[in-house]
Amino acid sequence: MMADIAANEYLEYGTHEDAMYGTKLDTIRRIHNEGKMAILDVEPQALKILRTSEFTPYVVFIAAPSLNNIADYDGSLERLAKESDMLRHAYGHFFDLTIVNNDIGETIIALESAIDKVHSTSQ
Repeated sequence: MMADIAANEYLEYGTHEDAMYGTKLDTIRRIHNEGKMAILDVEPQALKILRTSEFTPYVVFIAAPSLNNIADYDGSLERLAKESDMLRHAYGHFFDLTIVNNDIGETIIALESAIDKVHSTSQ
């Protein structure tokens, strides 16, 4: 795996509990060559690698909900909202669609609709 990492064959990689893991670019290529859609959850830095004519990703950003009318007893939602705003500011130019996660059911419907749209139209 280290040789593949050195050869830039991974979109992203990391370690967890002393085990290495990652997403190989060839795996994404294989999925696309099979006529399938690769759905990835990536770190924002990976968008710079994916945003090419080879991959032409449709990037959906799931934004933190509005803090209005939500109890935030430990401040975690406020931290999430700040991080969401920071990501939108730094990487928003990569996003094709932003869905604000105010209601999980509505978020899922919007995401499924976006996937259906991308699947039925060429990019």
